[in-house]
Formats: sequence, structure tokens, C-alpha cells
Amino acid sequence: MPDTIAPQLLAFAKTSRAYLDGASRRKMIRFVRSCWNADGGVRGRDDRSDLYYTVFGALCLKTLGGRIPILRLWRYLQSFGDGAELDPVHMYSLIRLRTMFPISSTRRNQLTRRLQDYPAESPYDIFFKVISAEQLNKEDRPKALLLLSSSQTTPNLAAAIVVNQNKNEEAKALLMERFCPESGGFSVSSTSRNADLLSTATALFALTVLKADMEPIREKTFEFIESLWREDGGFCAYAQDGFVDVEYTFYALLGIGCLMK
Repeated sequence: MPDTIAPQLLAFAKTSRAYLDGASRRKMIRFVRSCWNADGGVRGRDDRSDLYYTVFGALCLKTLGGRIPILRLWRYLQSFGDGAELDPVHMYSLIRLRTMFPISSTRRNQLTRRLQDYPAESPYDIFFKVISAEQLNKEDRPKALLLLSSSQTTPNLAAAIVVNQNKNEEAKALLMERFCPESGGFSVSSTSRNADLLSTATALFALTVLKADMEPIREKTFEFIESLWREDGGFCAYAQDGFVDVEYTFYALLGIGCLMK
């Protein structure tokens, strides 16, 4: 039976606590809580609450040991009902948040039907759909192993590896082709030398699932992730990016946690 992904993801991210001192954790918690709106959701690239970013806000606080504003979050989730009007990404987000609370069998079945209605085409879509199904206590893994290809973006390649839970040297090699020794991060493809935090965190997560040896890249990759930490406590996507949000802050925690394993 393959390991369930959501507990793996959170457990690896929580390992980052061993690296962060108390002041750093408190600074990051303050940043995440500052992104929480009065309506109970978390803002993303603008001031509006968004279910997708709310997932990452909750994951950050769980990882860091911060308190989630649970009553506000509950009221926010109630406004979406069974998610009938949501696109797949926001439906997956609703499920991940809604299952933090007690859930009736009727609502669970409604959400399961919604989930089954959405086709998942890319490995990254399948990754999120599998996590959502797990949190509804359902099994929705593909019957066959997902294809691994050098032409895939790093997030798609990493997602396929994690969904497959199939440990092999080819998968490690495909990921390590994306490592950029100059910066210490991972790039979106084997032909790019521009590292970013999403590619880095997803690659590290997959390499940790594969039980790869992190020692050759550990110090340099720590430095890359740290370079994306900004004064307000959040992380940005890449070196030239000045925008911080809870999504990339969680990717930083996940990356640090994987390097600590």
C-alpha cells in the first residue's frame, strides 16, 4: 500500500522546525497571520481571500506550530457549500480545508462526487486529486504508473514520482538534471539554469520520497532557500521577485524540512 501523500508532505515540512530558531518561526507566523482576512480566508496575489492560498496559510501554521483562526476559517468555508461553482484547483482546496473539521457522510459524499467529476490530466493535477481523495478517505490513485520524462516540468516530474511512490535511480537522475550548482536551487526544466522555489521544493520532496542522499546539495540549497526570505517573514518565488505570499512560504518550509531529513 503506497504511503499517503498529505501526511508525508506535512511531516517533511514540520522537520524544518529543527532548523529554524524561535525568533524565525515567530516572524514567519506573524507574516502568515497577517495574510488572513477578516472573512476567514487568506489572500494571495491581491487582497481578496482565495481558497487555494488558504490551504497554504493553514499548512504554514500547522508546520510552524501557529494557531489557525479556526472559527473564521469555518465561516469562510461554509460560504462555498458543496463546491458546485468551483474549478478543480479550488475544489481540491475546499476539500483539503473542509476535512480539517468534522464532516457528515452526506457532505463527504457530495464532495467525493464533485471530485470524481473532474478529469485530472497533468501529473500535478493528479497529485492534488490524489491528496483530496485521501482526505476524504477514498482511494483515487492511477492504476498504472505515471510516465516520467525529461520533457516534463520539474513540478510535474516530482508529482509523478510522489504519486508513483516507485523508488528508482532513473527518477533521481531526471530530477538532479535540474539542479543548478551556481545558485543551489532547482530549475523548472533540464534546459533552464534559472532556479525557483516551486521547482526546488517539489524536487526536494520527490528526492526525499526516493530516499536520495541530500548531502552533496544540502548546504548550497539551504543558502538558495534562505536567499528568498524577505524582511516581513515571507518567501518569494525567485531571486528577482519582490512579492511574498503564503504559498512560497510553505514551499520554503517544505524544502528546508526535506533537507533536514
